[in-house]
Amino acid sequence: MKISCIIPAYNEESTIINVLKTIKKVRTIDEIIVVDDGSDDRTYECAKSQNVTVIRHTRNSGKGAAIKTGLSHSTGDIILFLDADLSSISPKKIASILQPLENDEADFVKTSFTRARGRVTELVVKPLFRVMLPFVKFDQPLSGQFALKRGLLSEIKIDDKWGVDIQILLQLVKRGVRISEVDIGKLVHKKQPIENLTIMSEQVIKTILSELGVIANKHKLVIFDFDKTLIKGSSIEIVARELGFEQDLVTLRKKCQARQIKDYDITLALARRLKGKTKTDLERVCAKLTLSKNITRVIERLKKRQYNIAIVSAAFYPFIECIAEKIGIEKENIVCPVLVYDKNKYFTGEVIAKTRYNSKCCDNIICKADSVKELMNKFSVKPEECIAVGDGNSDECLFRACGLSLAYRPKIKMGDIIITNLTEILIYAE
Repeated sequence: MKISCIIPAYNEESTIINVLKTIKKVRTIDEIIVVDDGSDDRTYECAKSQNVTVIRHTRNSGKGAAIKTGLSHSTGDIILFLDADLSSISPKKIASILQPLENDEADFVKTSFTRARGRVTELVVKPLFRVMLPFVKFDQPLSGQFALKRGLLSEIKIDDKWGVDIQILLQLVKRGVRISEVDIGKLVHKKQPIENLTIMSEQVIKTILSELGVIANKHKLVIFDFDKTLIKGSSIEIVARELGFEQDLVTLRKKCQARQIKDYDITLALARRLKGKTKTDLERVCAKLTLSKNITRVIERLKKRQYNIAIVSAAFYPFIECIAEKIGIEKENIVCPVLVYDKNKYFTGEVIAKTRYNSKCCDNIICKADSVKELMNKFSVKPEECIAVGDGNSDECLFRACGLSLAYRPKIKMGDIIITNLTEILIYAE
């Protein structure tokens, strides 16, 4: 029977080598896999130095994501998971976790231990278990040290977030598999700052309530419009004012209202108006764009809840790029028209966009509904798992394509729900 050991790791350069040296002393372990979950320290190099398999995420994706990556690269019949920040683990303790599985006395083994700082367990998990799950009795419900038979993997769902340990335990409790809890004595973890524990507590609570069916946990992707949503005002109006073509913009809009030109004609004309400008010119304009109130905090909270976040807009890149960078939205998750510049960093007046001149949906330079479908395919989510946030008529396509639409201070009634403060998003992004 082959045994694989998977170690999810994030910024654990100070402990990972000792953990790996200890694991290698357990002769029954055939395969050791470290998943570096986007560390910005020397975790990857330290793990590599121990001649084990190391897989690296390009960005921090969450413990659950690291576990899934490790599983996809593992070949063992028994899978052991250990935290990378342990400073008191021993070969004897590791062997005791595996023994019930090797003897076919259990299908899933979790650990209990003594620990000076079990703040999330003592203050969050145990009280919640006593209220919601009085029939489930474990000394340590929350533990990153556990092992299971590979055959169980097809029966459970693993999310990317932080509460994955408790998620796996609760799913297996509901399935009635044989569970053994092994006491491995004193265990010392790296001390976590209080802000990390707050986020972890939130994720654990959400996971427990989700597994019990108390909350639906159905949304996975939040898509924002740009103008008058992520920023105050219209980016192109600010650009026109700063670069001296306000009247051109007014004229183009009047022609569009009179149905003399299409909306995409405005975008193409404005791109031509920017011909000859440099990246530096546009960066100066970017400095004039003002973030909407509370948006940085909202994005931060959504990311900590493991939501994917994207922008779909007819506003120009690089204006969107500079704001996205400030608030932490990956540029790969932006769909918008892109201004083209030459090798000397001068804009050519051309624009790259998925222009749809014959769209039945709209006459914008990009169809937001089609853009949403592309993002849903990218993140493997369904329409009902998407939230759209926008402000006006140009977001009708966006709203129609998503399961829940939040209209932020719209001039007319639109969307499923009207919000007046962006923090309200956190209420609906359950």
